[in-house]
Amino acid sequence: MTTEVQPRQRSTEGEVYDLGYQRFEGERSGRPQAIRAIWRDSIRASLGLGRSLSSKLLPLGLIVLVLLPAVFVVVIAGFVSSFGGDVDELELDGLSNREYYEFALIPLILYASMIGPEMFCPDRRSNVLVLYFTRPLTPMNYVVARWLGFFTVSTVILWLPQLLIFLTRSMIADSPFDWVTDNLEILPQVALSGMVMAAMLTTVALAVSSFTDRRPYAAGAALGVLILFSIVGEILSELVSGSAGDYLGLIDMLQAVLNVNDWIFRDVQGDAPLANWIYVADVAAIVAIGWVVMWWRYRGAAG
Repeated sequence: MTTEVQPRQRSTEGEVYDLGYQRFEGERSGRPQAIRAIWRDSIRASLGLGRSLSSKLLPLGLIVLVLLPAVFVVVIAGFVSSFGGDVDELELDGLSNREYYEFALIPLILYASMIGPEMFCPDRRSNVLVLYFTRPLTPMNYVVARWLGFFTVSTVILWLPQLLIFLTRSMIADSPFDWVTDNLEILPQVALSGMVMAAMLTTVALAVSSFTDRRPYAAGAALGVLILFSIVGEILSELVSGSAGDYLGLIDMLQAVLNVNDWIFRDVQGDAPLANWIYVADVAAIVAIGWVVMWWRYRGAAG
């Protein structure tokens, strides 16, 4: 006995399900807003904000180390002033001079090397770049926003101790108002010097970080590049005599940026063996090469 299979009847009626979809009524932002959002996120990442307490300790600890030389100078100045000593003998007029940066350079290098990879490595490791670029955002927009975020924090870190010393000197002067008006030209020098140092450290750290998605590797590589080039440049300048050794010493990017700092504050040749414009060109070339590297690494990221 066979059973006849009835053909399946197709329903001619449709059903509508209410999934709760609603039309977006908010502001439709474009590329500038996306860049600002990444810039703000980069600032938060540079300071460890929005993360666990242990993640905040490293950046905040390094920032404190950068501020310590200025705090030390302020304490010494206040101590000398309280006992009637001559604060001018401390030679603080240069503010952001070579002596300060030589004290603060190590924590600055550590901060750039260890915190800089936070800009690129987490996004590469989590494979979220494709999500960024589904918005009206190009790879270079992303790089610019990340660079600006880290540059902003680095610049403020470099400005704070100089402003602290400036305020301290004005308060312990016989006539604070007269001292400030007589030394206002120092503030643009502080601003420019901090920006130059921050631009160089930011670019080197981020350019090295663009080669890997692992933060420890990027931090070690960035630290190695800054220190190794400094050592090699110093050795070459000592081994090779004459102007050839001086030009080979331009490999030492830290020494180059310190010479630019000297020129900004003293507007003279100083102890540098080469002309001031050569060191300015050297630092500019380092920053330009770093940007070429970042462009090369991210040029096809949207595809």
